[in-house]
Formats: sequence, C-alpha cells, structure tokens
Amino acid sequence: MALPADVLTRLASLTGYDLMLEMDTISRTHNTGLAEIESQLAAFKQAATAPPIQQDNFVEEFVPGAHKDVVDLDQAQPLQTAPQYIDNPDQYRLKYDPSQQGQSNQSQVKQAIICPACSAPLGIPDVRPIKVTCPQCMHETVFNS
Repeated sequence: MALPADVLTRLASLTGYDLMLEMDTISRTHNTGLAEIESQLAAFKQAATAPPIQQDNFVEEFVPGAHKDVVDLDQAQPLQTAPQYIDNPDQYRLKYDPSQQGQSNQSQVKQAIICPACSAPLGIPDVRPIKVTCPQCMHETVFNS
C-alpha cells in the first residue's frame, strides 16, 4: 500500500530516533512493514532531488536588458490644458479654508472649474496663469487660459 505524500513529506523531514518512532507509528496505522516504508521513503527522497524533466517547448527565462524604445513625440496629442468651467458656481459650496487668509482668497473667486483628477468643484479667481491645488485629492494643475 502506497503511503500518502504528506506522510512521506513528514518522514523525509525527520532523522535519527524521531524517524524510527514515526516509522513505527505509521507501520501500525497503515498496516505496512518497516522495509516497505523505507523503500517508499527512499523513492520519495530520490524523486524530490531529481532534476525536472525538460520539455520540448522549453521557454528561456526572461532576462531584462538595457534597451529603450525611441518614442516619436511628433504624433503625440496635446493634453487638454484649459479648465472645464462650471456654469452655475453658486450652487456649489466653494468655501474650503475658514482662516482669514482663506476667506480673503475666497472673496477673489470669480469662476468655478472642475478638478481634472477627481471632478470636485473648485472656486478660482480669473487670474492666469494660475496654479490650482484641489483640496479633495491634492492634485496640482497649472492653467494658462
């Protein structure tokens, strides 16, 4: 009777007196002689140390190299750099900072745009170029128009 793989794995990890005790226990529970257990254990250890059989469709292991593709930037499309304006900015709460400086900046708000990263409404003055940091996602964008 063939022993289960987990039993053979446990036996393969033992040595000396522990191995003899475990083999004795297994011989009683599986009704197998010690000689049969030893031969199965030897075959299991030999199969574990044998090199894997190579197949005909062997694929070489990937080895990264120092190669960089050249990208043609003449065909690249420019990103939209103009802000997307909100038609009715009064319907949004555009008050972010309750400090004196924040209230001063909020009094200059003349337009409302949508954050290009998270689509949150942002109040901005009509000064260009302007660097806008979204308070919701902390995305920074510079608008020139």
